[in-house]
Amino acid sequence: MAEDAAQRTEPATPQRREDARRKGSVAQSRELQSVAVLAAALLVLATPLGTMLAETMLLELRHAFSAIADPPSTLADFRGAIIAGFWPAAVALGPILALLAVTGGLAQLAQTGPLWSFEILSPRYDRIDPVQGAKRLVDPDRLFDLVKSIAKLALVSVIAAWVLGDSVPELISLCRADLGSGILAAARVSFELAVALIVTLGLLAPLDVAYQRWRYEHRLRMTRSEVRDETRQREGDAQVRGRFRTLHRELSRSRMIAAVAEADVVITNPTHYAVALRYRQEQAAAPVVVAKGRNHVAARIREAAAANDVPTVENPPLARVLVRTVEVGREVPENLFQAVAEVLAFVHRLRPHRARAWGIGS
Repeated sequence: MAEDAAQRTEPATPQRREDARRKGSVAQSRELQSVAVLAAALLVLATPLGTMLAETMLLELRHAFSAIADPPSTLADFRGAIIAGFWPAAVALGPILALLAVTGGLAQLAQTGPLWSFEILSPRYDRIDPVQGAKRLVDPDRLFDLVKSIAKLALVSVIAAWVLGDSVPELISLCRADLGSGILAAARVSFELAVALIVTLGLLAPLDVAYQRWRYEHRLRMTRSEVRDETRQREGDAQVRGRFRTLHRELSRSRMIAAVAEADVVITNPTHYAVALRYRQEQAAAPVVVAKGRNHVAARIREAAAANDVPTVENPPLARVLVRTVEVGREVPENLFQAVAEVLAFVHRLRPHRARAWGIGS
């Protein structure tokens, strides 16, 4: 275990981070969420919602004491008393609990960003494995969390003793005070204690955030062999995709070269550009580009034209314009009709029999 950790000297790659995030493994501080929820609760209790909750709870205590003095005689009356007692409390607590839940969610969202992972809910049998459980008991991170929890508990105890030290006589005297006064005094002391705890934990939360991020980065570190394997796999996938793209281009190019046999004329640069045109009056209103290319592809088009007895006409300006502006399978644009018509007329004079396919008499 120690040797494996010592070998993990390389920072995590983007792929490893993405895989960890997909599994629900992210850096997050529970302390920050706790402080945010506690602070939100304190702020909410200082609003009219808190006043309504206090009044409701005081009223419910009075109803409870009245019920104790005069208990319901039947089961239906007892059920009604329970519903009548808990329903107002639930109505008063509902908005507050909803706000606290939203606060906790926003605190987590601020740390991790939008994250949806269902893999963390899948059953993991290593969690019930006694051997793995024993290893987790002596895991350094677990031991550190235990020490941190004990230290935090000790700190909270010290803060509580410091805040409540001067209020002990007042709290003891509450047993002789009336219910309303006792609740107000307890609420004031609790508020002072909550403020002290929020300030203390608020100072510790950034330290815990930094530690959790450091521990997360340390846990994601990789060995050099893992980095090499991932790089090799990623480059291999890129090579395979590149090979497929190359094969697709070659197949398309082969089909285009084969279409030269059906062309009526090939217009060349004469060496760098070549465009094959086909004109069928019953199929299209204008000549169609069936093949085009530059350099090596242009040479293959000229070879295919020679092999299939397709006339070749040198017209560098027209060849360049057609290669650059007209896609394979598209008709020649109207602004090039005159130039293309002159080439076809030349082919007609050169080989009159080809004009029959154009709908022109010989």
